[in-house]
Formats: sequence, structure tokens, C-alpha cells
Amino acid sequence: MAGMWHPPACLLLLVGFVHGIWGVQVNKHKPWIETAYHGIVTENDNAVLLDPPLIALDKDSPLQYAGEICGFKIHDQDVPFEALVVDRSTGEGLIRSTKQLDCEIQKDYTFSIQAYDCGKGPDSSSVKKSHKASVHIQVNDVNEYAPVFKEKSYKVTVREGKKYDNILRVEAVDADCSPQFSQICSYEIVTPDVPFTIDKDGFIKNTEKLIYEKEHQYKLTVTAYDCGKKRAAEDILVK
Repeated sequence: MAGMWHPPACLLLLVGFVHGIWGVQVNKHKPWIETAYHGIVTENDNAVLLDPPLIALDKDSPLQYAGEICGFKIHDQDVPFEALVVDRSTGEGLIRSTKQLDCEIQKDYTFSIQAYDCGKGPDSSSVKKSHKASVHIQVNDVNEYAPVFKEKSYKVTVREGKKYDNILRVEAVDADCSPQFSQICSYEIVTPDVPFTIDKDGFIKNTEKLIYEKEHQYKLTVTAYDCGKKRAAEDILVK
């Protein structure tokens, strides 16, 4: 049309080329995560508390897909854990157990983890992955087992008229895995008003001289406590 300005063909080509560049989704950078993580999980829970927290960063952010974190991969098929993305834009993730853990069977786990972004588009093409980081998870014990005495009952004979430093030792054990819950912290003579005492190691002694004419036989009920204050599943009899 007369009077209208028509841009040269080369200018149209340049504008189209620039527009094409702007429309292309690029994925230049790999995600970044820490090199090592330490975690704690309790036997009766599946949430792993990680230090530092699991966060993947990507320098392509805030680009959609290229700057987002689409997943975490655990590189050991034999560990009962999975890694999930909580927020794609911030790269926040979490690790949780996939089954109930048992500290008495296995106290800790070690594996590697890797983050990957969402690539160039919804088809996840040209995905980039981070380096592999090591993860060490400790399984914390729950006080699920009570102390159990090694013997069902104990019997001992002593001469009268003497105070003994050690008449007899009773002993209980605990199947929990941690020192706090597997150790026996105290023993107790449950029977009241008897001239005997027991120490934290299970040694029983008399607190006064024993007289046969006064008492032919003593029967003591004894119990044990672990360091989590759980009482023995069954008390024992000492004669």
C-alpha cells in the first residue's frame, strides 16, 4: 500500500531469530546438593531427621523445568528408604523409611543420593543430575524390651551369725540395642522388711547377722530395671 513502510527482509529474519532464541528453554546447570548428610530415625517412625536438610539448588532457577528439581535418586536398592521432592521450585526434599526399622537387627545405614532437575520441558528431556552425596542414617532405639533374669530362681545357704559382703549375685539382661535401654541400671528387693540389700550390680548381702532360731529361711522377690526405668518382665525368687 502506498505510504506504508515495509521492513527489509533481513530485519524480519533477525527479529524472528531473536524471538526464537527467547522461546527456547535452556538447561545449562546441574543441580547442587551437599556432599554428605547425617540422619536419625526412630524405630517406630519413618521420618528421617537430616543434618543438613535435603535441599537441591539449581542456577537455572527461576526457569520452569530447567530450574526446578524433579526428583532425588537413592543409589542402593537394598536400603529401606526413599527420597521425595517436597517443593520443586525450592528443591526441598525428604528421606523416609519404607518399612518399620529394627535397631536390634541393624543400627545404621549408608547409601548415596543424587538430585536431578526437570530438564527442558514437561517431557523431562535433557535432564541434568547433581553429584552423588553420601547419606548415613542412625536408627534410634525404642525401649521395647524389658529386662529378663538369666535364672528363673536362685537358692543359697549361709551360716548364721555373720554379715556377708556378698551372699549371691542375680543377673538380668535386656535385648534392646542402645546402651540406655539395654543396660540394667538397678535391682530391687521387693519383699518388705527383710534384712537384706541388693546393689546396682545384683549382689545381695545381709544387713544384720542371721539367726537360725529367729528365721530358718528367707524368701526374697527381686526385680530389675533397665536405664529407661522399664521393670523386668518377671520377678524372680531368691531363697
